[in-house]
Amino acid sequence: MTPPQRTHGPDTSAEFFERLYQKAGDPWNFRHSAYERERYEAIINGIVGRRYRSAFEPGCSIGELTALLAPLCDSLDAMDFSGSAVATASRRCKQYPQVQIRRGALPGDIPAQPFELIVFSEIGYYFDLPVLANIATRLWAQLEPGGVLIACHWLGHSSDHQLHGQVVHSVLRSVLGEPANLNRPDQWYTLQRWQK
Repeated sequence: MTPPQRTHGPDTSAEFFERLYQKAGDPWNFRHSAYERERYEAIINGIVGRRYRSAFEPGCSIGELTALLAPLCDSLDAMDFSGSAVATASRRCKQYPQVQIRRGALPGDIPAQPFELIVFSEIGYYFDLPVLANIATRLWAQLEPGGVLIACHWLGHSSDHQLHGQVVHSVLRSVLGEPANLNRPDQWYTLQRWQK
């Protein structure tokens, strides 16, 4: 299994991501990469065993993980920075009426309603330390008692990341405490789960 090469440049603006999706459609090969499929499977394995009344997936990209989350959720609110990604994700998940996909960005567009599940995957490294800490605090505030927040981030290096994946999870632990019941280090990514 070969991890993705993610070296698109230092710009992390909405325009940058929109250009990526318009040029490549699936810029990180989420749809076909064996690495990504294995990572998705690990995330799903980390949350199976219950049904979630409400879930939130920021940074849903083209909706590949969203489609795997949908059968576990009565309601799933997903969003992405890129309008092109949102359009692709909406087509990918059209068979799931419980899924709402919209354009939005963290931290400004965190929904006000509570959630039983929050999936924070592959986006933490696009923020600086204070903003990431604020996002973690706000996501935790939206999590219902007994709810699950699962986070997964790549451990490679990319010029478009402000933080390394290990730093992202260090910030999450500093805000949320130590993961309660899942702390899976992998050669290529880290996966941790918190229960409120």
